[in-house]
Formats: sequence, C-alpha cells, structure tokens
Amino acid sequence: MRQTSRVITFLTLFALFPTAAQAASYTYVVSAGDTLSKIAREHQTSVQEIMQQNLLDSDRLTIGQTLSLSGTGLPDIGPVATAPDVGNHISDSVDTDPVVDRNEKKAKVVADVLHVRQSPSLTGEILGKLYYGNKVDLIEMGSEWTKIHYDQGEAYVASEYVHVIDPDAEDALESAVVTQLDQLEKLVTPLLGTRYILGGTTPDGFDCSGFTAYVFAKLGVSLPRTSEDQFHGGVSIPLEEAKPGDLLFYDALKKGTVSHVAIYLGNDRIVHANGDDVRFGKLEYMQKLYPFYGVKRYLDFE
Repeated sequence: MRQTSRVITFLTLFALFPTAAQAASYTYVVSAGDTLSKIAREHQTSVQEIMQQNLLDSDRLTIGQTLSLSGTGLPDIGPVATAPDVGNHISDSVDTDPVVDRNEKKAKVVADVLHVRQSPSLTGEILGKLYYGNKVDLIEMGSEWTKIHYDQGEAYVASEYVHVIDPDAEDALESAVVTQLDQLEKLVTPLLGTRYILGGTTPDGFDCSGFTAYVFAKLGVSLPRTSEDQFHGGVSIPLEEAKPGDLLFYDALKKGTVSHVAIYLGNDRIVHANGDDVRFGKLEYMQKLYPFYGVKRYLDFE
C-alpha cells in the first residue's frame, strides 16, 4: 500500500509540473562523502525534488547508489527555494553586497546546468539555461549574483557557478587546442544521446569502448575492442599533460581492473558512453566517482 501511495503521489506531481517532468534527466552515482544537500547544490535542484523523483523515504544514501536527476527542479516554482538544502551559498533575497569590479570581461560556467534569471533572486523568472563550459559576458560581479549580457539584454546567474576568465591564459590555451577540439567535436556531437548498449559499436548503440573505437576509426586509428585492451595500448601520459583526444581509463565497476574509457576534450571536459547514452561530462566528477587508471595517447593532434 505504501508503494502504491508513493506512485500516486509521484504521478500527481508529474501532472502538476509538466515542464519539470519534460526536462532533460540524467543519472548520478553516489560516492563517498555525498549527501542529498551536496548533490542538490551541485546539480541546481533541491533535496525534495531528488527524493520525489527517486521515491526516497529518507535522506540516507549508499555509495554506488544511482539517482535520477533533472535539469529543472522545484526551486524554480515556489517557496521550496528557501529550504535548508539550499545552504548559505545562494540567498533567496536580492544581493545587496557591494559589487566587485574585477575588470574582467568574460566568465565560464562551472555548473552542469545554470539557470539564468531576470532578477538576482531564486524567485526571479528563469529566462534560460547555461551549461558547463559556456562562456558569458560579464557586466557586474557580486558575491552572490552576477549580472551578465544575455539574449540582447541583461540577466543574473549565481556567482559561485561562474569563474572569471584570465584573457591571456584563455587565449594561449585556446590557440593550442582549437584545431583538435574542432576535429573531435565535429565527430562526437552528432553521436550525443546515442543509447548505451553493452557490446555496441555503431550509432545504433555504443558501450564505452565501442564509442571510443568508432570515433578513432573515423580519425584513421584502429583501437582494440575493449576498454581494458585499449588501456594496454597507446602511450602513457601523465594526467596533468593530457590533451584533447587522449583516452582516460577508470574502474567503473570497482572490481580492480579497467572497465570504462572516456575521451578527454580539454578544459575539464570529457565525452563518453556512460551507461545510459553518449554525453559530455566533467573530469573532476569522474575522478571522484571511480578509481582512475591512467591516460593513454593513440593520436597526437598537434
């Protein structure tokens, strides 16, 4: 009876909030040190939304547990935004702190999904979304809210989810990797969203090593079939020297051997067939989730 009640509750919420239900969803694997509050804060949602979406009875989590998350959460629609899980990082009131003039012009988004709001408040109307790695033009940067140029006007984003760009460092980095990034992204972009199929090697469905082998075949490089065999080939590279096109290897099954491979895209970005579909991800999160085995280079783009 309890399970039936939860299902009815969930379906009722689904009917009441169609825009949230239709938002793009993705999965998150719980790692050591995670709490619902921490996950909600990092993924721009709320504890209540995560619990409702996953039919959780309590806030207790276990390492390795898979959660379904959504890019649109309950904080967008009402007073839930002031719930304790929001924490002290983002206030629901207008940012009255003095504006900091940093003399920089651009910043980079460092959240998976970042809401762009009409006013500097969690109750401000959402004008759109930005995604990890997007760049924005700054107008004023405050301690909690930052004013940006957006859609031929002005808007606000949470300051903790944008990092100011050093123009000199950015120009040097971009000039070094722009060619290889263009090559890679032209290949992988049409494949984004391709479903995960164990043993899959074609755009009808990929597993992790099938995806890397397919992409590299398009670049004229033949890779071994499995992630473990791909790890035994190539040239070993220190992680700090990784460049776009290098392969990153992990023990995603946590069985003491390589079981996952991703393609590094630079700037903390990866692309991989992650168990659900082909998608972009962040190196930082992968390093926290799974034991890391190393970087291998099969092709030097420069």
